[in-house]
Amino acid sequence: MDLTNCPDDDLFRLDPRAGDVIDEGRRLRARGPLVPALLEGGVRAWATGDRRVAEAVLGGRQFRKNPAHWRDLQAGNVPRDWGILEFITMPGLLNEDGIRHRDLRGLVSQAFTPSRVEGLRPRIDDIAKTLLNDLRTAQGQDVDLRRAFAFELPMQIICALFGLDHSASGTLARDYTAIHDSRSTPDAVAAGKAGVATVISALIEHKRQHPSNDLTSALIGATDSENAVLDEPLLIATLMLFLFAGHETTANLITNAVKALLDHPEQITALTTGAITVDQVVEETLRWNGPINTVMFRYAAQDTTVPGTGVTVLAGEPVVICVAATGRDDTAFGPAADTYQPGGSILAQHLAFGHGAHYCIGAPLARMMAGTALQRLFESFELDRTQTPTAAPISSYSSNSDEALWVRLAPRTQAPAAA
Repeated sequence: MDLTNCPDDDLFRLDPRAGDVIDEGRRLRARGPLVPALLEGGVRAWATGDRRVAEAVLGGRQFRKNPAHWRDLQAGNVPRDWGILEFITMPGLLNEDGIRHRDLRGLVSQAFTPSRVEGLRPRIDDIAKTLLNDLRTAQGQDVDLRRAFAFELPMQIICALFGLDHSASGTLARDYTAIHDSRSTPDAVAAGKAGVATVISALIEHKRQHPSNDLTSALIGATDSENAVLDEPLLIATLMLFLFAGHETTANLITNAVKALLDHPEQITALTTGAITVDQVVEETLRWNGPINTVMFRYAAQDTTVPGTGVTVLAGEPVVICVAATGRDDTAFGPAADTYQPGGSILAQHLAFGHGAHYCIGAPLARMMAGTALQRLFESFELDRTQTPTAAPISSYSSNSDEALWVRLAPRTQAPAAA
């Protein structure tokens, strides 16, 4: 089947507002392992919420990440005013294939060696404790834990990695939120991108004059070397991608984990008594309600029949991976796939951090930040959200979380078990 000729009534409509990602994933999997879908702006793509199919597409050499392979885009059939097109076509690591991707990945991996990540643990712990100590003045009040804690912790760590003063975090938050939000106009997306680029460009200029032991200085060295892997625009794009991927994913993960625990109070008891570990909570959250809604896109470099589907994706057609949906796939995770049970039997590996050559380099750091955040939070406070406001989901094809997480804090009266 050619996507172009597929009748509109046969297309699965993906909600750009992400009103109910879990139900959407359930309906998508019921439709089939790989189905023709319609996105906002009349954009057509194949979509999957099947874990095995997603793994095959993410890891298959026949599928590429670079939108130069997207037939409709190259033919001018994708609306130029589609809000998130600016983000999808952003240059840099996001779109690189082949040798250049390997060079970039090897370079950036130097910032995420096990020893360097482990060396950040005391800093992460100190920031978490400081943020939570600041919240003690809000006891008995409604607090947006996403903004006050889940957002701030990874932002401060990303700023530290970049060598960027934390005072820039407010500007960065405002501008990159505009880039991700599916409600943003093209002008708002472009303005957001320009705002982030301005902050990053100023940082690069400062680090050229005052290099130090940070990611920005290391990438500048690679940019300015004789065998440069990066040019200036790609240096900016690479740092921007780190900001997007490193911060948003972790903030969503912490938010989703806290919400899942509050919705399953027996798991809070299990955590605070030592029956389950914080690492098990993190992994189960990544599977059950992971921080990523979809991955857009992978493009077929040639006509490819995807195993287990009977579907041939034609050269140039895009595939959208509904990552959050894959975590509830009962063919991969068993009949209890919809049940939140940290410490349960692991039947398959979730895809929350991707798969294959583009597996998230920062996954160990995200896990560490989330684990530290949860451990410190639940040893410090008892949380209640039974009478607090309910927030809407983030309006985004990419993010899977809520815009806020309102809770009421009280000091924990019984010390939790050690992690």
